[in-house]
Amino acid sequence: MNFCLSDLVPPLRWSDAARITTLAGRAGLPDAWWRTLPLHRVLAVLGAEALGDLLTELALDHWPAAAVGDVLPALHVLDPDEADDPQVAIALDRAGSWHGLLALSGRELADQPFIKARPVLTALFTAVFLRMSPEEVEPVSAPVSEPVSEPLSEQAEPVEEPPEQQVADIPELIDAAFGDLDDQTWMVAQNRVFADEPSDPEQLARLLALPPAVIHDLEAALRDRLSRWLALPEAKPYSEHLAQVTDTLGAAVPKERFVTAAEWHGRELQALEVPAWRFVLATLPGYRLFGDWLVAGDIEELRERTRNLIASAERPPTVPQALEMIGSLGVRADVARQWLESVPQLRAQKASEIDPDRQQDRQQDRQHGGLKDVALTRRCFRQPDGRWWLRVDVSGDHLHGGEVPLPSGFAAYVGLAPGEDRTVRSAAGEVGLSWHARPTLGSLQRILSEVSAEEGSHIFLTLSEEGMLRVRHLPAANGGDETSRALRLVGYTAPSGTPEQAARVIATRVGLAGPVGRPELLARLRERGDRDLLTLLG
Repeated sequence: MNFCLSDLVPPLRWSDAARITTLAGRAGLPDAWWRTLPLHRVLAVLGAEALGDLLTELALDHWPAAAVGDVLPALHVLDPDEADDPQVAIALDRAGSWHGLLALSGRELADQPFIKARPVLTALFTAVFLRMSPEEVEPVSAPVSEPVSEPLSEQAEPVEEPPEQQVADIPELIDAAFGDLDDQTWMVAQNRVFADEPSDPEQLARLLALPPAVIHDLEAALRDRLSRWLALPEAKPYSEHLAQVTDTLGAAVPKERFVTAAEWHGRELQALEVPAWRFVLATLPGYRLFGDWLVAGDIEELRERTRNLIASAERPPTVPQALEMIGSLGVRADVARQWLESVPQLRAQKASEIDPDRQQDRQQDRQHGGLKDVALTRRCFRQPDGRWWLRVDVSGDHLHGGEVPLPSGFAAYVGLAPGEDRTVRSAAGEVGLSWHARPTLGSLQRILSEVSAEEGSHIFLTLSEEGMLRVRHLPAANGGDETSRALRLVGYTAPSGTPEQAARVIATRVGLAGPVGRPELLARLRERGDRDLLTLLG
């Protein structure tokens, strides 16, 4: 990309840069580098951390009244998880939300109790520059064969490629067709057309310092270019593949099946720097991605049709009958059971009628809380990143490799279904998830060892949107008043403040919204079964 620093930091455009001495005299960088040198070349010299430090100094010394999100608008499209830093976590708790944090100025951050503005800003800015840092790509070279001379009369006819070779060449075909995008169109492609979760046009417009209408025009032009390319003769191998994929999907298919429908779906397209499956999704007519499901049309409409179909049967259907019935909705037989189990309310409303063979399993579910809302699940707390995290109190068994039981409410929240086994990635390797007699997570011994966990300490677990197991360790509290200990059990480590402030923090983390009185909070804790918190809060 050809963006320079002043393109991404609007205050640099309206400041008198000649008076900002910290910008000048940077070894390896030319004069006025902040408005003439592409960012990737700046990062190659300074590095993301040093550039983050420099921008922090500028924000605090020269633009203390500017909101953090106005100093570097790219923060608005950053995943908060990428700024995973203890100081940022404290600031998030104080601000209440990611957008609330970005609305604070450097001066306001510095005025907040228990917040260190400089490390917060450095962590935020560095996270953006790390995301934009160029990555070294190893060149891929094809083996060179010596030409073999043959008598003219014996030369073979040219041999056409096998369909498999044509399919294998599709990523190169796409790269060749879209390798000439200008920087602004490339950003729209990355953040809108081929994004897993498209960025808001207004946020992208702020990032690029463009009117929102320009973003809409760029997107429309790119989608039109896609349509015209699909009609070209050279795009025939891709168009044929797209038709084959469409024929195999049915009305609904798990995202994982779509991603693995072809080997190259998981490869990154070099020209667009997105996984190939996202390109396929953008050109797939009529389908939309809803969480873990790819659906033709609207997922809620298909769910409602499924519920109505089961409920309208003359006699309560067995599972095989129900699976056969939903085939009439266009759901393929090989994913029918997964679809049936994914439909909300269907299990609660018709479980005894649909599946008479699983009475024992349902009885166990009732004894262990069942598939209830994660907000009503013991030891589950919503953190400032918006996700629900499960607190696990580390035991000797965990330290020696024992599996970790999971509440069924949390297991359902992370997408695990009864009878399912699957593997998730973590920073310390793969970990198994299963739900048979009860939901469990495999051994965390390696993770616990790496964070120096001890018996009595706490770890908080969740799955990211990409299916990555995230783990945060919190050492056991040594002393402290009961309010501070209660806050620690919900993952809050900043100083406790008043009991009223602590109650508001805990109420938010157990899913209560708005002004909440102490009786309502205690009632929610009793409903969830958080006896340790009830004891501490009295």
